[in-house]
Amino acid sequence: MANLFAEVVIVGAALEKSLHYEVPPELAEVLQPGGLVSVGLGRSKAAGIVLSLGNALPDLPQTIKIRPVLGYSGKTLPDDLFRLCIWISEYYFYPLGEVFALAIPGREEGKRKAGAKRKIKVQECETLQDCSESAINPPPAPFDLTVEQGEAFESISPFIENPSFQPFVLYGVTGSGKTEIYLRLIEKAARGGKGALVLVPEIALSAQMEAIFRERFGRSLAVWHSAVSQKIKRKQGIEILSGQANIVLGARSAVLSAVKNPGLIVVDEEHDPAYKQEDRLRYNARDVALMRAKILGIPIILGSATPSLQTISRSRAGQYRQVLLPSRILGRPLPDLEIVDMKRERGRGGMFSAKLRDEIARVLDDGRQALIFLNRRGYAKYYLCNACGLVLQCVSCSLTLTYHKKENCLRCHYCGWETPLPERCPTCGHSALFAHGFGTERVEKEIGRLFPGARTMRVDRDTMSSHEKLLDALDAVKSGRANVLLGTQMIAKGHDFPNITLVGVINADAGLQVSDFRAGENLVQLLFQVAGRAGRGDEPGRVILQTYNPYHYTIESLLKMDYDGFCEMELESRKALQYPPFTRLLKLLVTGKDEKMVRAGAQLLASLCREKAADLKEAGKHIAVLGPSPSPYLKLKDRFRWQVFVKAWGSSEMQDFAGIVLHCVRNEPGFHNVQVTVDRDPSSDI
Repeated sequence: MANLFAEVVIVGAALEKSLHYEVPPELAEVLQPGGLVSVGLGRSKAAGIVLSLGNALPDLPQTIKIRPVLGYSGKTLPDDLFRLCIWISEYYFYPLGEVFALAIPGREEGKRKAGAKRKIKVQECETLQDCSESAINPPPAPFDLTVEQGEAFESISPFIENPSFQPFVLYGVTGSGKTEIYLRLIEKAARGGKGALVLVPEIALSAQMEAIFRERFGRSLAVWHSAVSQKIKRKQGIEILSGQANIVLGARSAVLSAVKNPGLIVVDEEHDPAYKQEDRLRYNARDVALMRAKILGIPIILGSATPSLQTISRSRAGQYRQVLLPSRILGRPLPDLEIVDMKRERGRGGMFSAKLRDEIARVLDDGRQALIFLNRRGYAKYYLCNACGLVLQCVSCSLTLTYHKKENCLRCHYCGWETPLPERCPTCGHSALFAHGFGTERVEKEIGRLFPGARTMRVDRDTMSSHEKLLDALDAVKSGRANVLLGTQMIAKGHDFPNITLVGVINADAGLQVSDFRAGENLVQLLFQVAGRAGRGDEPGRVILQTYNPYHYTIESLLKMDYDGFCEMELESRKALQYPPFTRLLKLLVTGKDEKMVRAGAQLLASLCREKAADLKEAGKHIAVLGPSPSPYLKLKDRFRWQVFVKAWGSSEMQDFAGIVLHCVRNEPGFHNVQVTVDRDPSSDI
């Protein structure tokens, strides 16, 4: 019998290459790609995933000794997940061993430091096992679909009966009943013995969705996000792979869960930037979900009241099918919107305009609830010395420190560093330090002063320190124990509070100050979403937006509730500037402890990129190189940051170019003292 060799990737290791091992005769008949094996690595053992099998070895140095595979766990990654991991590694230029580590149940992304080379022991992977399948029998739906919901259901349903890859954009206004369509289609898939994967952008949304899905699907549902303990994840991993739990609901990491025999993928609030991981493996869970659906040959639903411009563009190009839900269920009207120009308030109302104060008082007197939105936590935005003009900043990051009154400290909202509020300016020694701006903590105090009877629930990262606290806060609003919900973007989308009839936005145009070509899109989506929390019950809703830019086109689009009109203008602007979705973008981030070395590394990288772009241009491939430039946040966590942007007019061109550049970077001594990170399809310029 000819020798059999296995190409193996070490799980959890940032190795650039796979390793080769000889397969013992007793494993030759059972081992297959995706299998979890134990192999020798140096003087220790490590877990590996078999990438391929063959009777011949590649050309290797004669000094390399081929060692045998030590053991096979009998566990194998599902084929679609195995192929998806390989695609992720190639597309996002990330070590395959690290990607495989994220796909093994019970392993939580974000627990290891960036670049860590920790190897997973086979014993830690005991949840990877192909058990007996159990089908679910969902109870009948509690009510009939509306005509629009029924038409949407009938449009997608045939692709579940006869599976094929097809992205659907479920474009429905807030309160139009998108969730019920998800439930009905999942039920249909379940009756055919199929599973389903449902993604939500944040844990806050998962909490509400879990209650709805649990009522309908019971123990067939598994929930997967960072707030779920490792013990429960290990248990759920077994249930998912056995088919006992064949519906998985979770945040972005759930896209790599090993759902058995999936027949449908749903990405709710598909536009949300939270689907993009901003460190380590910088993937977009929405895009990964699309690729997984393509590999599986099944339909995928991208649901949103404000689809991303990328999704809108692809719908118009015929790549996605658009399914519309233009009306709220039960004929409920969209909320009335009113703009308050804060320049005319002349400081009389402080953070609350007279109009918003009056409306809050009226709502509370009527026994209803109000939602107050401000996308900034803390008490004061920053502290400034009126004598010398110094703004107090983090020692590790080039970010202003936010004042938190309860703890009487200044805190960096990026790295978490904090310090007591100094009595004097650390630069000039004067005691002229004053707070400027305000956050949710200060707004909470002001609500208590203006409305003594208000029962305020503040929901932000400072108050919601655990999943249990978040669940309790949401229940307090649902039950009426709280009548004012105050918070950041954690409360802006997806939540259904029928008794909220007023939404007040404290600073509607705050997001326009961000130096990012997506700033307008992100702001409009956020404001449309938060406005949609009003009037979802029997009483009509009202939205008051306080702004200093009432005639900005983003604010005017919201006032008209014309998201399509906004998209039309924004797409024209993007096309003229050749920004995504009309081009592909890649960010090369250079970081290090020494600012001069980082700057020099970025300059060397930009020169290298331009050299390789010129080579590709001769082959008819056009690449544009922008930069180098310091990042908007020059220093984060004691590391300086410079960046180079690359623009391409096709995905394959970008793939080829990035691969060439990264190969050169690995072999160029000028990059040994800095780290170069690839961010494919970056969601921000920061």
